[in-house]
Amino acid sequence: MQLQQLLNCIDISTPEGYRDQAIVLTLLDTALRVSELVNIRLDDLWLEEGLIKVMGKGGKERFVPIGKSIQRILWRYMNKYRAEPAITNCDFLFLTADGRALTRDRIDKKMSHYGEKASIQGVRCSPHTLHHTAAVMWVRNGGDVFSLQQILGHSTLDIVRTYVNLAQNDIEAAHRIHSPADNLEIKTPRVRRVRK
Repeated sequence: MQLQQLLNCIDISTPEGYRDQAIVLTLLDTALRVSELVNIRLDDLWLEEGLIKVMGKGGKERFVPIGKSIQRILWRYMNKYRAEPAITNCDFLFLTADGRALTRDRIDKKMSHYGEKASIQGVRCSPHTLHHTAAVMWVRNGGDVFSLQQILGHSTLDIVRTYVNLAQNDIEAAHRIHSPADNLEIKTPRVRRVRK
């Protein structure tokens, strides 16, 4: 799977690599937009509760749940790998190696670099792609669209429908392969020729 290829090419033995893995997995687990991710501050993390406070489009605040693995990864990142801030009040979660806040462009370039390194073909490797992947995986894994709507921060289901439609295509393709009736040896009647 391309996602596994992407994760496998990140060297997590370095502070920068561990941070990058934390970014990719946080994007995947939360379906955040990259603009939302770069604006997460330390006070926005409620790790014990498994939540991140996010300021979304239009200044709408929401709480996005995170899984246990992301809780552990973010805790470890903050306590072991996060760079010292370059300026006193820099409380952004994700920092560069020299202690400055990461930007959207920098994360885009990082994702593109890792996509090339992982030899990912046929899809653009970007935070936006992870946003879509997270939403589709949510539906594929049995998540409901109303929860997904809240996680994504959409006021209506219109945009969420695109993810459901993508997942519906998966279901139809799987059915073509795994159809119970199509995988049986069904007898067909022999056509008798009527003599005239």
